[in-house]
Amino acid sequence: MPILYIGQLWEGGTARERMKVLNRLGHSTVPFDVTPFAGSVPRVLQSIACRFNAGPVVSRMNRALRREVGGLQGVTHIWVDKGVWIYPETLQHLKKVTGAQAIHYTLDSQIVSQRSRHFMSSIPLYDAVVTTKEWEVDAYKRAGATRVMLTYQGYDSRFFPRKVGGSELAAFGSDVCFVGHQQPHYAERLKAISSLNIGLRVWGDAWPRYAEKNPWARRIVGRGLWGESYPVALACAKIGLGLLGKHIPETSTTRTFEIPAMGTFLLAERTALHQQLFDEGKEADFFSSDEEMLDKTRFYLRHEDARNRIAAAGRARCERSGYSSRDLLKRILDTVQRPEPVR
Repeated sequence: MPILYIGQLWEGGTARERMKVLNRLGHSTVPFDVTPFAGSVPRVLQSIACRFNAGPVVSRMNRALRREVGGLQGVTHIWVDKGVWIYPETLQHLKKVTGAQAIHYTLDSQIVSQRSRHFMSSIPLYDAVVTTKEWEVDAYKRAGATRVMLTYQGYDSRFFPRKVGGSELAAFGSDVCFVGHQQPHYAERLKAISSLNIGLRVWGDAWPRYAEKNPWARRIVGRGLWGESYPVALACAKIGLGLLGKHIPETSTTRTFEIPAMGTFLLAERTALHQQLFDEGKEADFFSSDEEMLDKTRFYLRHEDARNRIAAAGRARCERSGYSSRDLLKRILDTVQRPEPVR
């Protein structure tokens, strides 16, 4: 199935990994990378584009996309990965020229916290919108979505159990690790864990700046991990933390799947969805307070056999329940190609 794939396709990014999955599933993709458009302009124009989804960067990208589609033949589907810059007029043009179905996919909250006026106006034009946020499904319908599909964040082919060497352990080894953005809630949880005086490691681009004003974090934090560094860091951890943002009603993240997919023990905040995805105390473990988090951290660091048993069961659950990107994307495309039942 020929697919025009539009997204941020930089190496190591999740959009590029999803495109690779579609290729491995036997589909031929025509990539359109939006990343270079922001990279070749002054910083102020980058900021306008990234913060407000506006300005010359966004206009130039839309013009280039319209030119690109003029030479395409045989495309049956247009896959838009987080289309916050795509004008509704551009999407209409793409569909008219190709006659293709348009699918929008995003891992993020794009209605509650990362709203784009271009995307909101385009929602009725997509033949299907795919979200990982169960609490945004009704909002998509109210915005005029023709078809809303709920999926999981999942994990890609970089995440699998592996043996790590001495140099990797020296660079990334930890008792407990967290990889993610700097947020106040995350900082509160991580500060509590730091009181245990264990090998805690935290990675994310904003954490070093945070550490400048928060001494407890200075020996713990590092910059963001990209590409292979991220799965290697998870493989080098005894416990991977699954913290959830509080700026949105988050119930799971990509870490929910990536940590157990690596064969690393997942200790995450307790939600009904987490308990649905993994059997508590058997395939992962959960907490609802700092006290419970600290108690379970101490317990599983002392009890290696229990930790390893649960970690292995978590990996097996990922495989059995089809949490990989390959399984999830296949289900999405299979569903899109089936007509919706008449209600």
